[in-house]
This record gives sequence, C-alpha cells and structure tokens, in this order.
Amino acid sequence: MMLDFLRRRLDELVTGLFLILVTVLTVLHPPVFTTGGGLLLARWLLSSAAILVAVLLVASRFSSRARNALRFVIEWGIILVAVVGYVSLRLLHASAITTWLGIPSFDHWMMDADVVLFGKTLYLWFDQWGLDHGVFLRIMSAFYALYPIVPPIFLAWFWFRHEIAQFYLVRRALIISYCLGYICYLVIPVAGPLSLLHSSTPTFLESTLVYSFLANNFRYSYDCFPSLHTANPWLIVWLSRGKLPGWLMAGGIIAACGITLSTIALQVHYGVDDLAAIAWVFLIAWMARATLPRQQPS
Repeated sequence: MMLDFLRRRLDELVTGLFLILVTVLTVLHPPVFTTGGGLLLARWLLSSAAILVAVLLVASRFSSRARNALRFVIEWGIILVAVVGYVSLRLLHASAITTWLGIPSFDHWMMDADVVLFGKTLYLWFDQWGLDHGVFLRIMSAFYALYPIVPPIFLAWFWFRHEIAQFYLVRRALIISYCLGYICYLVIPVAGPLSLLHSSTPTFLESTLVYSFLANNFRYSYDCFPSLHTANPWLIVWLSRGKLPGWLMAGGIIAACGITLSTIALQVHYGVDDLAAIAWVFLIAWMARATLPRQQPS
C-alpha cells in the first residue's frame, strides 16, 4: 500500500519536500538570498501563486469550475515548482554547499576529456569552420532560447488531448530529471567553457540582453554536467515516440537537435556534457516508467 501511494504521489511529495526545504532555509538563514531583479521576480511569483491557490481553495467549496481550475493549477504547478528549483540554486547561493563539501571545479577535466574524445573542445571546431559569428550564432541563440518552451508545449498537447497517462509520464520524467540534475550540479561543479575563457570581449551569447539578465539573476554557476538543456528535450522526444502526430514529432526532433547544437556552438557546454545528457535520457526514462503506477488517474 505504501509503495503504491509513493508511486501515485511521488511528484507531489517531491514538490512538497522541496518547498519545505526552501521555507526552512529562508526562515533559518534569510541573508542567503541574493538581491536584485531575480529576488524581486521570485517573490512576486511566489506571492501571486500563494494568493491564487488560496482563492481557488476557498472557491472550490462552492463551484465545480473552481475545483477544476484548482486541479489544473496543482497539476501544472508541480512542474513549475521543479523549474523554480533551478532558480533557487542561484537565489539561495547553493554553490556554498559545493564549497562546504570541498569539491573543486571539474572544468579542466571536462576540457581534457573533450580533447581526448574530439581532438579539441567542440566549440573550437565551429570556430575552425567559420561558424563563430553572424547568422549562424543568431540561429543557435534562437534554438537555445527554445529550451524552456519545449516542455510546456508537449505537456499541453497531452493535457488538452486528454492523454493523461502520457502527461503524467512526461511530467514525472522531467521532475526526476530536474531534481537529480540539480544534485549533480552541487556535487559535480562544472561551469562550462565560458568560465575558462580569459577574454575581455563578451561572446555573442553573453552580449545579448536576455542572456545577461538571466545569467546575472538566475543562472547557477555550475549547471553544466549533465546538460539538461540537451537531455530534457530529447527525454520528451524519446518518451513521446508513437504518441504524437508526425508534424509535432518532427518539430520536437528539430528543436532537440538545434538546442543540442546550440549548447556547443554558444560555448555553454563541453562535448562530454552532452554525451552525459544522452545517457541521462535513457536513465531518467527508465526511472520515470519504473516509478509510475500501472493505472493512472483519469
């Protein structure tokens, strides 16, 4: 009975434990919060979400529409909290955990691994081929920016098509991927090729306003191994085989290919980060299937 309960409610339990952890940290150590736009946005989102849930909880006692809306908010809020977990790594200065554990950066090891496997770290091949500027980098930046958009598109497709079992499978996989990925970031600190560049001139990606805002306010310092940018789009594609119309599956594959390529072309990830991401896809897909109950609620 307990195992069946855990299988059914794992997403909610993980989300609840995460929220409890963040609450305890903020109560015990308020100064760990960073300042700036990231903190203000996080406070606004959390307070707005709390007010919305409170209103729906009250209204659900009197209205079936409110009950449906509450269910929708909870079902989608779970995956939103998993994404917010990444933001919390930066806002709560989680790198202090890595420092406390005494774990040094693995960047030089990753660079050496790239040299062994590929002759040089992969972004240098793009430089050699003359693909380090212009239209190509703009296209790569567009693909890189697709990363947060891909999961909600596929989840929304399954939700509104009433393919709830597939919705739960993809959501479970993403939650496991995010949570275990964040743990890897704490214990395998890799900052990416950009951290080893000693140039006073910013790269194309660093010079964009959107990336600058996100990097300064939200991006965690050691968020490269494995590359969730690569893993999660391919994870969705892998789990959605035979469940989507051809045009949508083709779009997902194109997006996953472009996002993967962008992580290298924009000098954000090493080649070994992406190789680890491919192995990650099969591991997380197996874990998601293994932890879901056979019968999903409709």
